[in-house]
Order: sequence, then C-alpha cells, then structure tokens
Amino acid sequence: MTDTIVAQATPEGISALAVIRVSGNLTRGLLLEACNLPHPTPRHAYYKRYLDLNGNSPDQIIVTYFESGKSFTSESSIEIICHGNPIIVNEIISDLLARGCRIADPGEFTFRAYQNGKIDLIQAEAIAELISAKSRRALELANKNLNGNLTETIREIQQNILIQQAEIEAFIDFPEDDLGEEQNSKIIIELDLIQSKIINLIKISKRIDIFNRKLNVALIGPPNAGKSSIFNKIVGSERAIVDINPGTTRDFINHTVNLEDLEFELYDTAGIRENAKDIEKIGIRKSEEILRIADLIVMVLDASQPYPTKFEKQIEEIISTEKVLIVLNKNDLQQKLNSQSLPNILKDMIYTSTNNYESIEKLIGEIKVKLHKNFEIKKEYNVSVNLRQSNLLKLALIPLKSCIAKLNNQIEIELCVPDLKESIDKLSEIAGEKNNEDMLDVLFSSFCIGK
Repeated sequence: MTDTIVAQATPEGISALAVIRVSGNLTRGLLLEACNLPHPTPRHAYYKRYLDLNGNSPDQIIVTYFESGKSFTSESSIEIICHGNPIIVNEIISDLLARGCRIADPGEFTFRAYQNGKIDLIQAEAIAELISAKSRRALELANKNLNGNLTETIREIQQNILIQQAEIEAFIDFPEDDLGEEQNSKIIIELDLIQSKIINLIKISKRIDIFNRKLNVALIGPPNAGKSSIFNKIVGSERAIVDINPGTTRDFINHTVNLEDLEFELYDTAGIRENAKDIEKIGIRKSEEILRIADLIVMVLDASQPYPTKFEKQIEEIISTEKVLIVLNKNDLQQKLNSQSLPNILKDMIYTSTNNYESIEKLIGEIKVKLHKNFEIKKEYNVSVNLRQSNLLKLALIPLKSCIAKLNNQIEIELCVPDLKESIDKLSEIAGEKNNEDMLDVLFSSFCIGK
C-alpha cells in the first residue's frame, strides 16, 4: 500500500489562510473520521469543523476531495483550507500524522503525479520552474512546457530518427538491394535537419538561461558624477549616501527593482578614480567584480565637467562592450561635456538630472529597452530548455553525428542503427521515459515541500 502523505502547500508563517494537502489510500477514512464526510462528492468544497483524535476542534475548514485517477497525483487526495495560524496548521498536520500519514518529501506530490503517468518529467520540471520564475517571460516559457510543447518537439524528433532508422534497417534486412547514393544522400539530409533542430534547442537553453536568474545592472562612473543620487531615484528611497565630496561610496549597494515584466538587481558602485585612498581602492576592486557579472552597465558621467579621460583609461576594456549605456548627468547645469567629446564607441546615451524626474523615468525606460533587447525571448521560442535537458540533447547529438559521418563515408552502415537507437534513448530520458532513480531523487529534492 502506498504511504499517505501530508504537507502544508502554502508558505509557513501567519497568513489569512493555509492549505494542507493529503494524498494516498487513507484519505477516504480521514474524511469520515476527521471531517464527518462518509460520502464526499468529488471536487465539491465542504465547510466542516475538523475533529482530532481527542475530539477537539482546532479550526473550521474547507475540505475538497479528489477521487483516484482524477487528482493531481492520480491518487485519492484531499485539500484542507484552514486559517493561516501556524498553531492551527501544526495541530491539524500532527493529527493527520497520528492517523497514519507521513510528511511528504520535497516534490513528492509532483513525483507521484509523474510516477502515475499524469505528467512527464518535462512537465514536472515546468511546475518547479513556474513556481520559481523570476519574470513574466520565464512564466510564459514554463507554461509552454507544462502544456507539453517541449515534449511534443522531442517526440517529433524521435519519430523522425525512427523513420531514418527504418530506412537503414530495411537495407540491412535486404542487402541485395543497394542503399544507393540517392537514398544515402536523402537519409543524410534528413539527419542533418534533425541535428539542426537539436542544436537549435541547445541554443535556446543558452539564450533563455538568463530568465532563470535576476539580471544585474551596475551604475559606474568617476566620483561625484551622481551615481548614488540616480540609484536613490530609481529605487525610490535614500539607500545610498550622497555627499559633495568624492569617494562617499566605498562599497557597493544593491536593491531589487521590479518593472512590470522585468526584475533586476541594481548596483551602486564606488567611484573609479586614480589616487584613491586605501579604503576607496577596496571599494573600487569590489566595483570591478560587480562589473564582471553585470548584464548592463550604466556609465554615469558629469555633464557639467569635461570628459574624464583618466577614467576612460581605467575602464577601457568595459567601454568596448555592447552592454554599456552612457548617462550624461547634471544636465540642469552648464554643459561642458557633450556627445562630440565622447569616444566614437560611446554614442548610446541619455541626458539626466536628478532634479527632473521625467529624465529619470526616461533612463528607467531606456534600461528596460536595453535589457529586453539583449535578452529577449524570440517569438519562435515555444519551449524552454533547462540544463538537464540541454545536457541530454548534447548526448543525443554525439551518436547522431557519428551516424551521419558513417553515411558520408559509406562504410559500416550496420553500425548506424545502434547510433540512432542511442540517440533516441537519450531523447527519451528528457521526458523521463527511462527511469533513472538517482537522477529523479536529485531532481525532485529541489522542489518545495507540498508540491
């Protein structure tokens, strides 16, 4: 008999409501004994008073029963909604444990759904990605995988490989019929197309990896250019100390910024200059470390001062990249720096003044545009490919390339079939058609408890 598992599905702590999930063979008995529901109607919410083994009632609850075969896990399941006081939640869970349930392992509800054929491994991973998504785009891609887009793509590739495998096996079974140069070329063309599809999926993995983490935006510039003032305006609070004397920021400050469908970590770094004091040098070194991980560098220059050529020499490696946005700050003062005095590579710029919030809003908009441009998800990306899936795609590519090489050399045709079978096997592991218990343990252990 499968263990009956229980877990809180909502975050721990005080809240208006909390959800407790139960899945397994004991659920019907629990409904009768703890909720006085001998004949529950599936998917019908009941308002009941929960009664523990001692006859006490920790809370009034809403309980819903899901019959076997039609629940998320495909097992007989119940969901209990109670008030979100941790004491109430703990009392109900403790009573369920006393009645024979056990605490679910991380991801065990989803694992049971996978084991029972309700979802495949790609969809299971999509659920975890849906929960942890850090942007609207990441949510869109996770939903596409949950809907089966990647599964369908992988199966289509497998089917295409099988067709070419059948062509080769037919030649092996009837060796008197020569495969022929034309048929050989046709199979190579088809396998090349399959190879291109797999390579494209691997490229998508690299491209969309950015949406599985926060983007990093770093404000840099010489001292007293106004970086900290701009930082404060963007985050909407006086997080950074502002002073007329140079070298005020001696360590980086960071803050998470949410802009509708975009989230990034904004860093205010120490001003970079020559002849800095020892404590400033530590801050400058930290600034350089931030710049290495930055997805966008916002270089703030004081427009009321001449172009800082010494500063340029210190950051010449940085300004040669495409991920730099120039901000000519203090635009409300008399201008001594304009676009003509900047190096030719620094033409992507915007004028700002911290006394004019419209210019700051324009800067925020430009940051958003730059990040979307650099890390956009193309419309044709109908799937998401994570690291595990990408690694298996790479493994599936190796025997496929080997098969193509053999066909090109027109030798060892018989050995092409094992290559194609190995490629299909690796693709099968992506959706979890082959059971690898160690891999499954690692994968589902990263899920939250209650999911």
